[in-house]
Parts: sequence; C-alpha cells; structure tokens
Amino acid sequence: MRILATGLVHDGQTAPPHQRSCAFTTVCLLEDGTILVSGRWGSARDSADGHACVFATPDRGEMWEKRYDSHGLNDWNGTTGEDKGLTGVELEPGHLHATSLWVDRSDPSLPFINPDTQGLLPMRIMHRSSTDGGRSWGPPRRMDTTPHLAASPCSSALLQLPDDVLAQPYEQWKEYDDASPGRPAARLRFSIDGGKSWPEFATVAQHPDNILAYWDQRLAIHPNSGRLIATFWTHNFETGEDLDIHIAWGSPDGRTWTVPQPTGLPGQHCQPLSLGGDRLLGAYTHRKDPPGIVLSVSEDFGETWDRSSDLVVYDSTLGTESGAAGSRSQADYWNDMERWRFGHPRAILLDNSEVFVVYYAGDDDVKSARWARVAL
Repeated sequence: MRILATGLVHDGQTAPPHQRSCAFTTVCLLEDGTILVSGRWGSARDSADGHACVFATPDRGEMWEKRYDSHGLNDWNGTTGEDKGLTGVELEPGHLHATSLWVDRSDPSLPFINPDTQGLLPMRIMHRSSTDGGRSWGPPRRMDTTPHLAASPCSSALLQLPDDVLAQPYEQWKEYDDASPGRPAARLRFSIDGGKSWPEFATVAQHPDNILAYWDQRLAIHPNSGRLIATFWTHNFETGEDLDIHIAWGSPDGRTWTVPQPTGLPGQHCQPLSLGGDRLLGAYTHRKDPPGIVLSVSEDFGETWDRSSDLVVYDSTLGTESGAAGSRSQADYWNDMERWRFGHPRAILLDNSEVFVVYYAGDDDVKSARWARVAL
C-alpha cells in the first residue's frame, strides 16, 4: 500500500469558534461517485454546541463543499440537544439514510460523562433521510432500543441484510446517575418494515463475567457469502488496559456470532472494509507510541493479519497520548478520551485499487477532519 494524496475536509484552524473541534468522522460513497464526510463539530470535544455537518467532494478529495450544517437545529421534542454526526448510507440510488446520536443538553453545565459514576447523559439513536445528496434532511425518527438504556450507534451506519432486513449496530452502557458497574454490550437491532419498527435484537459481543469491554463495534459484510464481521476496541476492566483489537464473525442474518478473539492489531477503533473475496482492510487508531492511524490487510477475512505491509496514514508528532502509557482507572480513562488528539478512522473502497480514509486529527485545542487516498 502507498499514500497517493492527503488533505483536509474542513480546517479547524480557520473555522469559526463553534466548529474548531471535530470528532466521530464518517464517510459514505454515493452511486454517482460523490464522497460524503460527516462528523460531530463543536467548540470543544465535549460541549453543548455539538452538531453535525456534511461535506462532499466530487473528485476524490481535491475540492470540498459544505452541504449541511445543523448548528442551532438540534432541539428534539422541545429539549435542547446536540447531534453527534450523520452516518449515512445510500441503500437505494438517490435515497440517503443516516444514523445519528442525539444527546440531551438541556443543562449545558453537565459533562457528557458523569465524573462520579461514568454514566452518560440521556441520549437517543435517530434515523433521518435525504433525497438531495445530504443537503437537507427529513425529521429525526427515534429508534426504540428497549430494554437497552444509554444506547449509542457508535457512528455506525445501517446495514442491508438478506430478505430486506435492516440492521442497526449499537452498544449499551449505563445512565448518568447509575453508580453500579457498567455492563457494556455490542448489539444489532433488526427492522423488517423499512425502519418503522425495531422489535428484535441480537447480541454481537458481551463478556459473561464483565471483565472485558467490547467497545465501538465496526462491521463489514463478505461480498460473496454475506458473512458478517465485527471488530472491537477491547478493554480489560481488571487491569485497566486496552488489549489488541478483537474480532467476531456473524451469520449473514446477523443473529449468531462467534466469541470475539484477538487479532494481534494493537489499536482501538478499527474499521473493517471488504476489498473483494476474503481480502479485508483494517483501519485503526494506534494510541500507544508511536501514535497514529494505521492500515493493515488480512487475506483470509480477518483470521490472520500481515503486519509487514502495514501503512501509517497519519503520524502524530505531538507525543504520547493521554493515558496511553499504562493502566488507568475507569474514571481516568473516560477523561483521557476527551483529550485524545486524533482518531475515528473510517474507509471506503473507491475501486479495486484505491481506498479513501477519513479521520480527525489536530492538537489539544483544534481538531480537523482529514482524508487520505491510498493505493492498494
């Protein structure tokens, strides 16, 4: 692999104050070749003014236009909130379907993560639609995640499964004032009526003894067999340390899953991307020294990974990331997340020879959305 070009989707250094911090980057390829990038922008990584933007490029990153900006438009049912991005997918030509995470910000003084309990502010998974390439969006539709509270889609798009079934990945944690230990789980929710209702779910990963957390699941589908794959940022609660990225395989209908196993990839968020046949790309955040965004390739759909061909698409030059050097308490670890300077790599296949990667990166104060185009 080699890098063909890199650039900025949106420069936080020259942005207005309410758009100087980017996070939760996502990317979507439309049928006409347009690339859409979304994410969460705000005055800080944790701020009540968080909102979604959508940027578009018709020429693989050379020129960008802002198509949508939800700043000031995130109230829901009379409650002030923030929107953590629009993760889109074009399930049929000309019809975009996006998943977002709405967070209750009616009390702007409250941080997203409760410093005493590590619970999360009230939030809702929302779906929205666009028929004009992401320039405008219909009203948000709440997805029912009963009985799972504090559910987040982890910036994951809807999946189209066999028999016209839609699936929405999400994870659960615990509510804001819940002082009991959190029991994280990765789930898939299913709809058989085009997203109107979501009555069924499957557990993708949950440790039976609550020792390991399988966070931020990212999914891909085998192009031939329809078999699913999920990767996880995996954390050991007992030692307070991250483990290698873990991986699990699922049936084409998403109902049954293997027990997650380590990949040997030393990272956190990892986006798997099917490259054709059994070939699979993993785009992941390497938080320990040297920190950066790394691409790895598997030739057997994630069973093994050839680390000798790894490619660093972003090399942070700002030193060790907060909390990356060793064991951390759970409270300290949540605080570390708010201080990290880069992350959330997502990737799409442009053709059989190029991959387009997006991520956020910057310094302690300003973080921009960035892209890299890579030859396979």
